[in-house]
Amino acid sequence: MSIECKEVIVSYLTKRGTGVEHSPIRIITEIFEKDGTKIAEHDPCPETFTQNDLISFARWMKGSDAEINEKIIYKWLDVIKRNNF
Repeated sequence: MSIECKEVIVSYLTKRGTGVEHSPIRIITEIFEKDGTKIAEHDPCPETFTQNDLISFARWMKGSDAEINEKIIYKWLDVIKRNNF
């Protein structure tokens, strides 16, 4: 194991999110090496799902011929929020 001290560039310029309830607009902190290689980022409100969330979504969609898009995902999120899953 070793430790290395480097100069880095920290950026607070990237915005992410659409501004709706399930995707708030937020500032992403990104850290780059001096050559421009991104080495880390911090999203204060990541849009991530657990494996159980994905299984729940698949079960919810089963038998549906609806196209999977952002609108249908937000509809599912509203359903699980109402049902306190």
